[in-house]
Amino acid sequence: MAERRERFLVIGDSSFYGSNFVKLLEEKNCEVTTMSLRNWTPAEIGEPDYVVNFAAANIVAESWARPTEYLLVNVVAHTEVIEILRQRKIKKYVHVSTPEVYGSVNSWVTEDQVLNPSTPYGVSKAATDMMLLAYYRAHDFPVVITRTANIYGPGQPSNRLITKALEYKRRGETFKLDGKGASVRCFIHVRDACEATYLATTKGRVGEVFHISSYQPLSIKALVERIGCKWEPTFERLGKDFCYMMDSTKIRKLGWQDRISFEEGLKECEHQS
Repeated sequence: MAERRERFLVIGDSSFYGSNFVKLLEEKNCEVTTMSLRNWTPAEIGEPDYVVNFAAANIVAESWARPTEYLLVNVVAHTEVIEILRQRKIKKYVHVSTPEVYGSVNSWVTEDQVLNPSTPYGVSKAATDMMLLAYYRAHDFPVVITRTANIYGPGQPSNRLITKALEYKRRGETFKLDGKGASVRCFIHVRDACEATYLATTKGRVGEVFHISSYQPLSIKALVERIGCKWEPTFERLGKDFCYMMDSTKIRKLGWQDRISFEEGLKECEHQS
């Protein structure tokens, strides 16, 4: 008798991160179903082994204009799904979170860093992280939380930094950089991020948080100049955090490492721009 394939439910598969994760699962011969966080029905959940949730309202600047919507989507809608899932026998629920929950930091931080979000988006993500950990403590809900650095890769939407800078370079236009591009981020290729997410899903201990990040902090100005795009400064975005630097020792102890260098990944993006 053939061995039963692992069953995954991926929520938010239309996102760049989520769609690449679905491709990875298919390559690993997993059984995959998907659903949106909007207009879903309990029947769509089925009986998965693992649920991985990428869905979120996630445009940071827009969260100031529509804070209530961000709370409804990122907290209330997630909680409705969790309430149903905790009645099912799933092995693990993986919530894909963000470094935005920490606010700005000035050094490498571990997963027990105090949450201190600076925007409605960050607040909404932090609230869901805290809700899930409360469900773990109260109901033994099998949650794992991942917080992923800035992902990039070929096919990323045009409103994201690297894709946008490459397009501005191609057209010879000048990129307007918030706050002179001084903010610092760590970038990680989407394939590396997906491999780490799979490992956290299948090997991560429930109740744990895992950082998925490279160890190469880079200012936005340095990134744009590396791409070769002209730029000029503009006003800093409201509540923008200066720096995210997440220590990823814990996920590396499970056997993960980022394999795609930033130089290699950027060439991939340039080839497809």
